[in-house]
Amino acid sequence: MKLYRSLNMIFLILFIIGTALCFKYLPSEIPLFMQSPPRWVFIGICFVILLALAIAAFFPHKISKNDNEVRNDITLTVIHFFGLGIFLFYFVTIAKYCGLQMNYMKGIVLIVGSLMVLVGNFLPQMPYRSRIGFKLPWILKDKLCWQKTHRFAGYTAIPFGLIQCLLALFVPNNNLVFLPGIGIWIIIVCIYSLITFYQNKGKLGKYKPSDSQADQ
Repeated sequence: MKLYRSLNMIFLILFIIGTALCFKYLPSEIPLFMQSPPRWVFIGICFVILLALAIAAFFPHKISKNDNEVRNDITLTVIHFFGLGIFLFYFVTIAKYCGLQMNYMKGIVLIVGSLMVLVGNFLPQMPYRSRIGFKLPWILKDKLCWQKTHRFAGYTAIPFGLIQCLLALFVPNNNLVFLPGIGIWIIIVCIYSLITFYQNKGKLGKYKPSDSQADQ
């Protein structure tokens, strides 16, 4: 279990080693989507995120705000998925500068799509008010809204992620796949959560106190 908790720390060490080996090949600016951040900014942001995730992995109960061991294991797994995503995103982006011929945008779309599928399996189990999840004000006010929203988000993330991966393989312009794909999913989940919140409060439908009590 200690090794599993250290997984993001391993990603961080590999990140530092890989960066040291590839640094001299990197241009002064790294083209990303519609902007080109300076090399040090790109490296620094990825490093800080990986470091934060590596530290958080040792305190999953602080993230989940729960002492339940199963819930904390789920939170730890999600943290590792995020760490893996950042790690792969970074090296897919710089691979072409190190002599590896790779379509970095296609790689990023595939990584994000795969993470959506994986994280989608865990979103329905996220504890109420966990630091991981959709943190909109109306979701945080209502436990039933939180549960329904994350259940819906998990179930929809899986098909959206699969579709995004398939489109990345067959659509030449991956920008048209990535931004609208994950963007549409987030918008749909947010709209669903708002409708659910008002339904629970009786503004769009009859509020049933028993529903909230059943999920307490």
